[in-house]
Amino acid sequence: MKNILLLFLALAAVFTVPAGAEDAGYPEAKHELALAVPEGWKTRYEDGKLYVTTTDELSVVIEVSGLKATKKDGSAALAEMKSQVNEAFKNVTFEAMEQGGGANVGFYILNGKGEDDDGEVIINALMVTNGDNDKVYFVFVAASPEGAKEHGEDLAKVIGSIRKVD
Repeated sequence: MKNILLLFLALAAVFTVPAGAEDAGYPEAKHELALAVPEGWKTRYEDGKLYVTTTDELSVVIEVSGLKATKKDGSAALAEMKSQVNEAFKNVTFEAMEQGGGANVGFYILNGKGEDDDGEVIINALMVTNGDNDKVYFVFVAASPEGAKEHGEDLAKVIGSIRKVD
């Protein structure tokens, strides 16, 4: 799992956002965080969250939401993030947390795997901080092993494009 996200981040440094990509922002009403959506991928807002999916809506799902915990209480934010992942999938295992960053945001990354009704799921959970803002955002990538392989380059571009909206 760790290798897949590291590959995504390495590819993000090499590849630029595709010409056909459009931005999606979170929250819906007044964007504070934005990311590039690959051409042909779908976006929708539901229950206060942003969802970005591949055209089949199954092989890769990216969910963007806000956490209740603030940046000042990082351990509570981490616990909240893990809880959401554990509610969505069975038999979740996480690797050690990593730190990273992108354009004017910081990342705390949990890689792992879990299971759903269709089998194994590769999980990349990013706790995203946004400059001086005390809010913490949750960017959750869930992919089938096949989806991660097929869309790895696009995922790298999406992750590399996460940025603060001024």
